[in-house]
Amino acid sequence: MGKADEYHSDYLDDNVRFADQINGALFHGRQVVKPEELEPAEAQMVYLGKEAGVRSNVKAIADKTRMWRGRLLHILAVENQTYVDYRMVLRNMLTECLSYHKQWKRKRAVHDREKDLGGRRDAFLSGMEKEERFIPVITLVVYCGTEHPWDGARCLYDLLDIDDEMKEYVTNYRLNLYDCHEHDTFEEYRTGLRQLFEVVRYSKEEEALGSVIEQNRERYNHMDSDTRELIEVVAGVKIPEEYAVLEKGAEAMESGEKRYKVCKAWEDHRLRGIEEGREEGMRQQLVKLVCRKLQKNKSAATIAEELEEELEEVEKVIEAQKKVGSYDIVQICRAMG
Repeated sequence: MGKADEYHSDYLDDNVRFADQINGALFHGRQVVKPEELEPAEAQMVYLGKEAGVRSNVKAIADKTRMWRGRLLHILAVENQTYVDYRMVLRNMLTECLSYHKQWKRKRAVHDREKDLGGRRDAFLSGMEKEERFIPVITLVVYCGTEHPWDGARCLYDLLDIDDEMKEYVTNYRLNLYDCHEHDTFEEYRTGLRQLFEVVRYSKEEEALGSVIEQNRERYNHMDSDTRELIEVVAGVKIPEEYAVLEKGAEAMESGEKRYKVCKAWEDHRLRGIEEGREEGMRQQLVKLVCRKLQKNKSAATIAEELEEELEEVEKVIEAQKKVGSYDIVQICRAMG
């Protein structure tokens, strides 16, 4: 996994967040999965050995796995992606198949020890009883890419060169995919996942993101350290340490944990952006005026005097113009750094 995937995976170590991810993505916010019902799964890696007909060991890893309601109902495996993996359908198929195969191996091992299948040929060769069942495996792919929405395959058919006539005979496989770019609101989430998805969704729409932050000031002015760090890594939105506060009176602050005033940070960011935009506009205006006078073969000293500018600033423009070799304003500004 990449660094962003690792942060997201660690974030879901908390059962409250894990349950929130499942409830938000699969059950539209209904509190079907309770945090207290989640139990640690054995291991993230599942294994298929040579006895299944492959020459070498095949392994697959699911980022986060939990048992839900003991061993009776589900294993929830959450995979976090910050880029589009165009083979994700195949990855998930393999992971789930390996998980079911591992369950069968355990059943067979128990029967081998107990030697209780000897009298039934079909059961003996199968390594299990006809009535035995497996624990369902549910895999959720959570896409948090900031560059563009998910544009990869969502089912096996999307990856196959197949015509409609043959589809009837080819078994399909479908992803459980959650892409925040396909949503406009995230009220179905109750933890910092809501803020993560909001920031990722609107990271390239400054006005929309500012509006979301303003409308949810209470949440964004009490952001916990883990959520702040995750947003910085996944969405690339910097929340400086200077906006950290200790709210010892609040229930969440009993341990002295830091909270971050993101609204204040955003307002300062916008103000800096306005000031930076003003400065860039003034620089472009200076470049334009200097270039006009250069085309009239005026010297740097004369230009500085006529524009009432520092000679050093005019000389920077002239040096950049020579590097560019043209009077393109934007290119000259870029050359100035």
